[in-house]
Amino acid sequence: MSIVSMNFGFAGQEGIHPRRVQMVVTDGLTALTTAGYITVQSLLPNTVYPTDIFDIIYSYNTSTNAGTYAVFLPTIASNGSITLALDVSEGNVLLPVIADHMAAFSGTTGKIKSDASTIINSGNVQAGLSGTAGYLASFPSAASKGSLRVTAVANTGNTLTTISNSAMGQASVISIPDPAAATATFAVCPAALVSGNAVKASGTAGLLVDAAYALKANTTAAYAGGGTSNAFVATGVTATSIVTASILASTNAVSIVKVVPTANTLTVSFSADPGAATTVSWIAISAAV
Repeated sequence: MSIVSMNFGFAGQEGIHPRRVQMVVTDGLTALTTAGYITVQSLLPNTVYPTDIFDIIYSYNTSTNAGTYAVFLPTIASNGSITLALDVSEGNVLLPVIADHMAAFSGTTGKIKSDASTIINSGNVQAGLSGTAGYLASFPSAASKGSLRVTAVANTGNTLTTISNSAMGQASVISIPDPAAATATFAVCPAALVSGNAVKASGTAGLLVDAAYALKANTTAAYAGGGTSNAFVATGVTATSIVTASILASTNAVSIVKVVPTANTLTVSFSADPGAATTVSWIAISAAV
């Protein structure tokens, strides 16, 4: 403890409560507000009252005569230990604060503090303004592991770009994969897609469109042989499907002569009886490309 000066004797305070006590100390706020920093015994022959108001300059630099001023209220324990607490009554700032950190209200009485765990604004939050760049940044819990930024670039015209979610039926975490490159582009669809259809690039800027066809592939069940043609079940195939097929397994060495698609069926003609355990792998495009 290093008390530079202390004054209990302001004129006109005799018998007046609350009264003001003035102190100048070189210790910082943490030490100053530790229980027992001062005691009733250490301040003798002066008497400390619970109603006293301490005007204190702390972290005082004796070389520059600079320090931080604040008002403190004492709590006196039965053993004479005194705890000094910052007076954070309505409109005051709850110290310490950190330069350039955002301020938030502490409670509902007008006290202001910094570095709140959550800061809420019931309206909009804006980073930057027209002609002055700004970004939103989020840091992970691990130190020196980068950050995620949402940053605007200039549009062709004075227009807004809005990123929003569709209505979700559950809590979801949507991750951005590592592109393994310094720059990459999101692929987005400017129009609705057809369920089950393939998608294709529209230009080179990352736009996707419906390819207007579905691609299906499967392997048939085994054919026991006994003929040169068989109708295989091929779910999803239509009469207009474009089909490519190959023999995956057969007992006899044969080739495919013809493949005729109908609804959920592929009729495959072989050059000869393929024999037992014959299976055919197929790829079908649902419409002309």
